[in-house]
Amino acid sequence: MMRRHVGAGPARSLRARAAAALDAMSERDRLVLALRLLEGLSPLESAGALRLPEGDVEQRTARALASLAEELRLPRSPGRAA
Repeated sequence: MMRRHVGAGPARSLRARAAAALDAMSERDRLVLALRLLEGLSPLESAGALRLPEGDVEQRTARALASLAEELRLPRSPGRAA
């Protein structure tokens, strides 16, 4: 099986931009994204882990994802409000 070196070219640039965007976020926003996207927790489970209201987790998730998409210049999903 042939492996592609991910550290070169456009992938490296994307990785660097993603890292910079994550570094610019508040620690709490990074934690929300980590719990929701990496750990696969629901908004309710994430809220319990972070001792935040579920609505705050949903708002932080939306805001952090929008910020990340903007920084990476990714198109917004159809049907999503700005």
